[in-house]
Amino acid sequence: MMKLTKQSLLFGSLFASSLFSVNCFAHDLVLTIDNIEKTKGVMMIALYNSEATYKSNQNTFGGKKVTVTDKTMTVHFDVPSGDYAIKLFQDENENGSIDKNLIGIPKEGYGFSNNGGAMGQPSYSEAKFAVDSTTNITIHLR
Repeated sequence: MMKLTKQSLLFGSLFASSLFSVNCFAHDLVLTIDNIEKTKGVMMIALYNSEATYKSNQNTFGGKKVTVTDKTMTVHFDVPSGDYAIKLFQDENENGSIDKNLIGIPKEGYGFSNNGGAMGQPSYSEAKFAVDSTTNITIHLR
């Protein structure tokens, strides 16, 4: 029979509590993307949890690259409570960046949380939304 030491009991207790704590604080963020004109390429989605990272386009809280297979898509994130903002674009030719015309207008679909961005990227405060339970948001691709 195996003898349990104080260290093994402590480790087991900490491990078990860490498993439960991860799920206790995570919420399902359900993102629906609609107005997709072409079912090709990938959707590049960046999730930010601060104004600094949103402005710099770096250090996203989470990101996903999802194959576009339909005119409406649903993507799930597991996130702790907090404020978030999303930027996304459809990379139709999968070159890793949003293609623009000669005067800088995007040629591929794009969008932001709260559907701002008619005249350029919205500010973090305009794009942010709160998550404190299961949260559903929809972004209409432009």
